[in-house]
Amino acid sequence: MTASQGPIFVVGSMRSGSTMLRLILDSHPRIAVGAETGFMGAVMGAKAIPNWKHGTNWYEQIDWTEDEFDERLREFYGGMFERYASAQGKPRWGEKTPFHTEHMAAMARLFPDSVFVGIVRHPGAVAASLRKNFHYTFAEALAYWNATNLHMIRAATTLGTRFAALRYEELVTSGEPVLRELMDFLAEPWTPALLEHHRVQRRKGAPRLADGSTISSNPIDASRATQWTANVTAKDYEALRSIADLAGFFGYDATNPAISQPMLAVGSSRTWVATGDDLLVRRREWADRVDFERRPPSPVVDASPEELAARLARAEQALARTRSSRSVRLGQALRTVQHGRSPAAVRAAWALLRSSPR
Repeated sequence: MTASQGPIFVVGSMRSGSTMLRLILDSHPRIAVGAETGFMGAVMGAKAIPNWKHGTNWYEQIDWTEDEFDERLREFYGGMFERYASAQGKPRWGEKTPFHTEHMAAMARLFPDSVFVGIVRHPGAVAASLRKNFHYTFAEALAYWNATNLHMIRAATTLGTRFAALRYEELVTSGEPVLRELMDFLAEPWTPALLEHHRVQRRKGAPRLADGSTISSNPIDASRATQWTANVTAKDYEALRSIADLAGFFGYDATNPAISQPMLAVGSSRTWVATGDDLLVRRREWADRVDFERRPPSPVVDASPEELAARLARAEQALARTRSSRSVRLGQALRTVQHGRSPAAVRAAWALLRSSPR
């Protein structure tokens, strides 16, 4: 199994181990994967300007095609990551941001030589960690795990051999064979540095706390695979049963930390890393148990409290503007007629509308 030498995009839910995987890949002498950037938010914003009726594909109004616009975006953002990698003395770059699972198709189009590495983790572990570290309820965290992984499956099964998935539990308990298969997928040579990422990161002066409060100097630790079970209740286990089918798709028993079955297609030459083609086979097999096309909302927002407060303030201001607009006030006046109110009330409302600024 081989892949291109293009960018490597690490995807997966928050608390899935994606930061640890980023640090591991960044320890390879040829690969640079820096801190989260969320750059696809800027890419999507550049393509579709919000709050404007002509904002979607606005560049077409000045005779730019999407391919031409993508080329400029690729030069700009790719150039930023290439400079970062070059400063590290490395020829290949990567990026990891959890919410990019929603943008995988756009990322694949923007960087046609890119490959994707997805990491999945038991939903109980993700939910317990989100509750502990980010103060979400267990139910909210499970809904987030469910929505994020459905996004990833849909994209992965269209990417085929450009996508590879691995499980967090196998990464921490069988690190070397898992990473050897991953290097085979990435067409990169094996290096023992991948198993020593904590030392490599310390030597290069990486911040002690990486994305999501992951400690960069912590080694791969097999005990992390089951630590979450000490922090869940009987009620939590009952909640886990609600997503048992999607958990089973990834080979998990929803109420047991042990992996119960492989993700790979029958007859695969690999043991640890499943491609998008493997997941496509599995998706067909599980079609009667999981609605893969369902797009549930995710209640988890990866933003600071300050940003959330600012978003709420902007929404309240927009609502106030809407309520004070002429069209809304006219609608209210017309409803007075529908509800049998006096013509005098309608005339008064109409006079108020005529006198208000346009």
